Amino acid sequence: MSQSKSCVVVTTFAEGQPGFLDFSYRIKSLATHYQLTVISSFPLTQAELQFSNVNYIVIKASPGRLGWLSYLWVCATLIRHQQPDVAVLLHSMAAPVALLVGRVPTVTYWNEHPTHVAPEPETVAPIKRMTRGLVRWLMFYGACKSNLVMPIGEAHRDDLLAHGCQQERTRMIYMGVEQSFVGVALSEVPRSDADPLQLVYVGSVHQDRGRDVMLEAIKIANQDQKIAHLTIVGASAEQLEYCKKAIQTLGIAEFITVLGRVPGRSIPNFMKTADAGLCLWEDLPWYRFNPPTKLFEYLVAGLPVLASNIRTHTQYIQNGVNGFVFEYDSCSLAQVIKHLWHHRSQIHAMKLQARNSSNAYLWQTIEPQFLAAVNGVAR
Repeated sequence: MSQSKSCVVVTTFAEGQPGFLDFSYRIKSLATHYQLTVISSFPLTQAELQFSNVNYIVIKASPGRLGWLSYLWVCATLIRHQQPDVAVLLHSMAAPVALLVGRVPTVTYWNEHPTHVAPEPETVAPIKRMTRGLVRWLMFYGACKSNLVMPIGEAHRDDLLAHGCQQERTRMIYMGVEQSFVGVALSEVPRSDADPLQLVYVGSVHQDRGRDVMLEAIKIANQDQKIAHLTIVGASAEQLEYCKKAIQTLGIAEFITVLGRVPGRSIPNFMKTADAGLCLWEDLPWYRFNPPTKLFEYLVAGLPVLASNIRTHTQYIQNGVNGFVFEYDSCSLAQVIKHLWHHRSQIHAMKLQARNSSNAYLWQTIEPQFLAAVNGVAR
């Protein structure tokens, strides 16, 4: 593909979000094959988003829904002016841009369900319900009007088709995990039978992502003897403070380490000595569509996944094969940890099964599909 072709990428990043790797893979790939412009609502200083051959444009956005709509309008105006060969809308929230760019071909990366952006509880006031409904409609309609929409998982794909997206314009492409993760957890770590399990959790440390479930489960699992140590990576300053207080209250300081946010490229280092990775979603509507990045990173690294029982986990985790599935509560997680401890002689075999189940999620396999799909849309 010649770099004489041009591409504009529209992002809708949040300044406080912890993960950028799946976006980074796509930006890097597009920058290699197109003259690339990346639009964001704030300066992108994250190491994984810095590429010398990319033209970065910042369009400052006001907070709230009107600020979001205004930002998308300005992005679309810039695209209409530049007339690139293709525009890549790098988030579900950017999908409405497809409605505003005229004849410029668009590809939408569909990575988040509209109900996460605009929940639909019946308890909110009628006007707020109507406004949120409009936001969801705009996102789905933008996806349907894109020349191609790329859902990141099976649940998203089926949902888009149910909302009117044409099958020939819908192509499921997993987020992808880069080569630096491959098999990092497979090396045998010298350890005695008495050494505790080493568990790792990578990602946002929110309540609805199992924060309190994890902390309480570690307390329960270690009540009789120290069988597990958990390392949490990715807490914001506020989340660090919360965890510090909770750890003190629960009396689990010796069983847990909580670290702040780290560059995405350093995440494999925390998996090298781990025995299993934790993946928890509260059973909320949007989490039934969004498979988490860390689940695939764990598998590619060769880590069995301890996953809460929700379809965006069970779609990829076979209980007792490449991980274990538990109900979303601290007692259930503690029981799984104890089970893994009593069967720790099988951990290496499970690691191999985790790694062997992950080939479909490797970015080096996915990247040619992604580029071919974008190039098939580009003018």
